[in-house]
Amino acid sequence: MKCNALDVIVVLSEKYLVFSGRPNAGKSSIIREVVGLDVATGKRPGTTRCISKYPLNHGLVLVDMPGFGRMIGASKRLEDRINVRIIRFFEYNAQDIVLAVQVLDISTFLEVTWRLEKKGFTSVDVEMAQFLEKALGKFPLVAANKIDKADEEKIDANLKEFTHRISNGHPLAVGGYVFPVSAKTGEGLGAFKSAIHERLVAEGYRTPFKTQ
Repeated sequence: MKCNALDVIVVLSEKYLVFSGRPNAGKSSIIREVVGLDVATGKRPGTTRCISKYPLNHGLVLVDMPGFGRMIGASKRLEDRINVRIIRFFEYNAQDIVLAVQVLDISTFLEVTWRLEKKGFTSVDVEMAQFLEKALGKFPLVAANKIDKADEEKIDANLKEFTHRISNGHPLAVGGYVFPVSAKTGEGLGAFKSAIHERLVAEGYRTPFKTQ
């Protein structure tokens, strides 16, 4: 699919609810379950490759970002182009982003992080959370997805390590931002959806999602 080269241009009348995450984190599934929008999903990582916009109401637009990081079947050149497009969108539209949501696969966080560190790289999930805080001036809401994919002890360890890293060793600072969820079973989605609504209502969007 060819993406619009003008994706990053600011549209003054729009305010944004943005969902981002690595390929195969379950971002599009989270959007479908929480918001009720029929966005594309797939088993192959990197199904979403363009910045897609979905008007909600009252000038609020949901933005479904492509996966940030490595994509199976994509060239390094395409990966870099997509990553730059994502970063530019956040930087150019920072003042108009009402809320950012980051989705990650918490079931594999530690093993993926350790594998990257052995190669001299930082976790993409940690980098994205810290980048969003810096670019937007506040932490994103985090959907720590796929808690159904591992046992409770592993999920707990992964959550503790993730919150420790994104908060630079002060996990209490992000205690109200990270939500363990499962898009597959629905566990935790009620609390996560409520958190999205509360933050949007605080910004003046009293009925942020269209009813079906």
